[in-house]
Amino acid sequence: MTIEQWRAGILTFLSDVEYDNPFLDVQIQAVFAGPSGQRISREAYWDGGNTYCISFAPTQPGEWKYTLSCSDAGNGLHGQSGSVICVEYSGGLNIYRHGFLKVGEQGNHLAHSDGTPFFWLGDTHWGFVSGESWEESNHPRMESQFKGMVDRRVRQGFTVYQTNLRPEFLPMNEGYWAEGPHGLLPNVSFYQETVDPRMEYIADGGLVNALGLAWSGAILDQPELYRHFARYIVARYGALPVVWTLAGEVAGYAGATRQQCIDGWREIALLVERLDGYGNLQTAHYTNERPFADYYQEEAWFDFTLNQAGHGDYPISPRHFREHRSKYPAKPFIEGESLYEGVSTLEELGSRMADAAMLRRVAYMSIQLGGCGYTYGAQGIWDTVWDKDSIQPYNVFNAFGRTWIDGIDAEGGDQMGYMRQFYEACRFEKLHPVPGCFHTALPFSDETLSDLFGPLISADEGMSTIVIYFPPAYRSGGGAYIQGLPNKRYAAKWFDPRSGVYTEIGSGIEPEEGRWTPPHKPSPGDWDWLLILTQL
Repeated sequence: MTIEQWRAGILTFLSDVEYDNPFLDVQIQAVFAGPSGQRISREAYWDGGNTYCISFAPTQPGEWKYTLSCSDAGNGLHGQSGSVICVEYSGGLNIYRHGFLKVGEQGNHLAHSDGTPFFWLGDTHWGFVSGESWEESNHPRMESQFKGMVDRRVRQGFTVYQTNLRPEFLPMNEGYWAEGPHGLLPNVSFYQETVDPRMEYIADGGLVNALGLAWSGAILDQPELYRHFARYIVARYGALPVVWTLAGEVAGYAGATRQQCIDGWREIALLVERLDGYGNLQTAHYTNERPFADYYQEEAWFDFTLNQAGHGDYPISPRHFREHRSKYPAKPFIEGESLYEGVSTLEELGSRMADAAMLRRVAYMSIQLGGCGYTYGAQGIWDTVWDKDSIQPYNVFNAFGRTWIDGIDAEGGDQMGYMRQFYEACRFEKLHPVPGCFHTALPFSDETLSDLFGPLISADEGMSTIVIYFPPAYRSGGGAYIQGLPNKRYAAKWFDPRSGVYTEIGSGIEPEEGRWTPPHKPSPGDWDWLLILTQL
């Protein structure tokens, strides 16, 4: 069998024994030995009848030899051996050209296996299995709702699909589980016909699937079932480009059960860590809290922070990002859920619809303050609203009647792609926040207002690249200047986050005594802009 590097291939085996419960009564493991001595262990998953499959993605070209071990030595599989040949990947997708994800060497960003920095740009699809249609679409330019949305995000430059399997939404025998004569079994036909095509389509688009197993409270009533579920999911899909996000809003919001949820999902995380032969990254989709949530931060399996700043029920201030980053500087930080475009915000003075400018502010804020990516979301997509007739009256987040079509066509999707291009060009992995670099007497004399609406600056170690984000509310003027610059020559240009277009300012900028006064923003209205200085 020949497999391309980092691409999953499926090895199929037949057991001589028919088990009462073919999922629980036997465990089959394969250990693959690579050409340089690497060893990757992968568990087989039951695929119906006497069939067991092993999903394996080789990480280096050459011959990989494997040997099977079984808890039942009499099924004809124990001790069976063979090999697969890995050839170099021939396509153009970064996840296979550079390999699966890890934490970068500097500890502040994510990277591919070969060290290439990875900018996390996610899209939120909680109902990608339970709600999105594979066969149908009511969008005039998409034949399939699911495939059309994946294709659109790939074209826009997204790198991550942030999903959740949501098994609690699907009834027995129609979803992930079926009742067998000797206990529950994976509903193999559902996986083959519904889940596999979606997982593979996401992977074939070059996207990393940031995959959650369920929502927080599911662990309380059926902890053993979710251990079985995690084991099966890791075996079936762990050789695809995935990041394990554990569960949605892991701790939940019921104080009495908070610690139970945290502890229960920790057990699942440790199980996933043990079973995942690739060491794929793990995190948890956090609850919305102030200060930001921090459970699991000191635990070895928890690789990076996937925060939730929320949809307006708490103020979204730079202060909270700074406080979290100062407390946990060794973990990469990604803002994972905030102000879905088109969402009805939760605010004391009344709800308003979150527009692209509002979400851009949070996205750029989070990265300027030390983040290494952002997860976008659109109202109508995360809650899979087919049309206006299907909007639930109790959905407080959809007061403005948004459907998935409104969500996928919203302007913010393109603008997030521009953001990724901008930060990759600026070498985002080398940037860090530079507090106190921008001085202004106006328009914010109050420190709180200045923190909320003032410019945010990041730069590399030698300040050879400096990025300044001017939020929509900032007005130029008032004796503003940048301080602390090396007395060297710079080139400067504006970047429009709405269009992705640069406007040159000039290449003859020379700070005097470390100071430089930037020009007015190109547009005087409530628009955000970025200014980039590059040392010549």
